[in-house]
Amino acid sequence: MSSFDWDSSSRLKEEGPRFRHGPNPPTDLPALPGFRPSNLPRPSSAKNQSLSFVNGYMMVQSPSRNLPYQAHHESSSQRRPMTAPIGMAKEVLNPTDVSGRYSFFRKKADRENCNIALPFCPESKLPSFLEHDRRVLLFHAYYEEDVLQSAIEEKRTHTCEMYFYVEDGTMEIIQTKQENSGIVQGRFLRRSRVAKPGSSSLYDIDDLKVGSQVVIYSRTFHISSCNESTKEYVLRYHGWNEADVETLPLPRDRFAESNKAKMRRESGVPGVDRKRKMNDLKQVMESMLGKESSMTDRGMFLECGTDALCFHVLWDDRERLYGDIQYFRLFYYLADDTVEIMRANAKNDGRDNFTKLLKRSKLPKNGRVSDSDCYTWKDLAIGRTVNVFGRVMLIARSDTFTRQHYLSNGITLRDDMPLQLAEKKVEVKRVIPPYNGFGTEEDSLRSCTGGLNPPPPKKDLQKMRDKNGVVLRFNAQLVSDKADDATRRFVISFFMEDDTIAIREPPVSNSGVMGGSFLRRQTMKHENGSYYAAKDLYVGNIVDIVGHHFLLLNADEYTYRLMECDDRTFPFSNFTRLHEILTSNYNELKSYFITHYKGTGILDQDGLAECCKSLGLDMNAQELLTIWRKLDKKGKGGKVAFTKLLKLASEDAFGSQR
Repeated sequence: MSSFDWDSSSRLKEEGPRFRHGPNPPTDLPALPGFRPSNLPRPSSAKNQSLSFVNGYMMVQSPSRNLPYQAHHESSSQRRPMTAPIGMAKEVLNPTDVSGRYSFFRKKADRENCNIALPFCPESKLPSFLEHDRRVLLFHAYYEEDVLQSAIEEKRTHTCEMYFYVEDGTMEIIQTKQENSGIVQGRFLRRSRVAKPGSSSLYDIDDLKVGSQVVIYSRTFHISSCNESTKEYVLRYHGWNEADVETLPLPRDRFAESNKAKMRRESGVPGVDRKRKMNDLKQVMESMLGKESSMTDRGMFLECGTDALCFHVLWDDRERLYGDIQYFRLFYYLADDTVEIMRANAKNDGRDNFTKLLKRSKLPKNGRVSDSDCYTWKDLAIGRTVNVFGRVMLIARSDTFTRQHYLSNGITLRDDMPLQLAEKKVEVKRVIPPYNGFGTEEDSLRSCTGGLNPPPPKKDLQKMRDKNGVVLRFNAQLVSDKADDATRRFVISFFMEDDTIAIREPPVSNSGVMGGSFLRRQTMKHENGSYYAAKDLYVGNIVDIVGHHFLLLNADEYTYRLMECDDRTFPFSNFTRLHEILTSNYNELKSYFITHYKGTGILDQDGLAECCKSLGLDMNAQELLTIWRKLDKKGKGGKVAFTKLLKLASEDAFGSQR
């Protein structure tokens, strides 16, 4: 034998157990084909048998964790079965009696009688898969689902059947199917064990009491009831109370009820008022299938057949925009009192060719489908109108057969009317849309003139040049019932160059009201739609601006002088007119001060107002203020001698004595 020959048996003897049980071959051999041993023993992967017969008994063997080559070292006491001892000689009849031998003859008899033949000890019990074999608990539950963007339902209720398998604690949920719901239904949860949310524990029977809530995959199931077998089982073996299995009512689903009632109407349930006329084709099909038809109108059909009255009618729709006169033919069938209206097409009339305006049916008078109040042939005559579902049509002509039918019944129709009516010119009133707040109102009104690119509104350039920088400023008070608004003051500025108004509120510390701009500069309107002008602003007047009422208390000196100089624009500051009133009442003024003289001879603004009121002179606050400014030119604390008023009334408007 050459040096390259290798004997596997000799090599195996030399290496001994290490080579036999080692996971890897010897490393001193070259890694070439033919130099690797192929007959090395491999560890056994067979599993031990757990069920066996020992002395005629069916025994459950304990699982062995030792290696296969060490199994022969175990003692007989370690291989002893787990359930019953060995060495019993007597034969017993009861398979649960472990004091004797259970023969093969008894096993066969038990198999034929379907008896349990496992020799467990009296203190032991059957496994769960045998004790609770095919035991399933049924619970009825529901969960609610919010329905968004729907005007007919807010929540949708889904009913489910919850099955609990006692043998392994698994659950299965099947959603109850609802016909024509359009929702994917069926099995919600396959049979599996379900863990509680936020915990590692699993759901058990005690978690499924009636009235409890079970959260499974973010769905909250409300358990409402259970069947009778489930009720008996939990009351007997789990100690539940009657309150735990009491049936609870399901929440009312109004949408499901309305949908169910609708399906009953559509499916043809007898005794349901469908509020609609049966289709003619359905009536024909029912008759073909054997349903008896009514014999009420059979006599009229045999008498009249297909006779029909023909009228020429017209519909005048010129009152509407783009309305016109349209012509139709009305056929009245005497057999069943039905009406059919067809279009009378003319050549090159420019209208679409449609055959019927109204298919053959009964025509109600009030527009509602009812057999009690419908048109009959006695209601049709030349010159009368027919209301065809809101379209008022005039009967203008009839054919020869129709006239003969009316004559046979003692009724004479009038002569035919002309179909061409006089042209009626419809006046379309242009309605100006309300102001939407974008831009100015003048700009919005320019878009109503009809041009595609309207020019901007024209401005009074002469007025803007003359009144540039002229601003009237008034101190105003907010008229309100609230106590907090009584102390608020505003400055109303009127710009005479473009008749715009701006309102600002001076900030007051610790008042709780943030001051600043109250109204940006813009034009304002009265309640009657006219714009505010400079003559509308004077002391004592109440102006309504954006829903707020402002009382004008006073003005600055520039405003007073401007108003007194422009007596045409500001009539209440026209001193010439006021002086004439005082001059005409000079004697009354003199008598008033003689009567009410108290020795002081002092007159203030309140005294001037009381004097004018007692004399019957109807003057507002601006007029009284104009007179007082002539009396107190130097502003001496608001008090003057009453003789100044008499002197002012006795002089002319330019200050010279009369």
